[in-house]
Amino acid sequence: MTKKWFVSILGAAALLVSAGAFAQPAVPSFYVGGEVGQSDVANEDDIGFKILGGYQFHRNIAAELGYGMLFDKSDVEVTAIELVGVGMFPIANQFSLIGKLGLANVEADGPGGSEDKTEITWGIGVQFDVSRNLGVRALWQRYETDEALDWIAIGAVWRF
Repeated sequence: MTKKWFVSILGAAALLVSAGAFAQPAVPSFYVGGEVGQSDVANEDDIGFKILGGYQFHRNIAAELGYGMLFDKSDVEVTAIELVGVGMFPIANQFSLIGKLGLANVEADGPGGSEDKTEITWGIGVQFDVSRNLGVRALWQRYETDEALDWIAIGAVWRF
């Protein structure tokens, strides 16, 4: 009797686990995207852009590599190459909070010379998945340089 009960419990657990696996949406692995935003450097604002590529390991975790031309005004140019981890926390169907944390190599070129530093970057935002492959984002990101650089942007990602 105990043996039959044990086999029944194991069978029910196996069905439950496999049903959950089928219910999970397929996670696309690679994605590319772009952002257009506004940066604030030394109390001056400028419009910039960023291109990025990423790999989504899990429906809630991804890694991104990006290049951004964040500021180009008054003979000052600020670019960044970043590698960040991205956490995606679903709030509703197709709508998620996203958080970024990683490292960025920020290079500032100006009349006084060039400065190149690797610093922490982090940000928060939201993403709405328009379709299985297309998502649109709005986010705020900070680059922790000597003088903090803030980036506010909208963008889109295309999943493969």
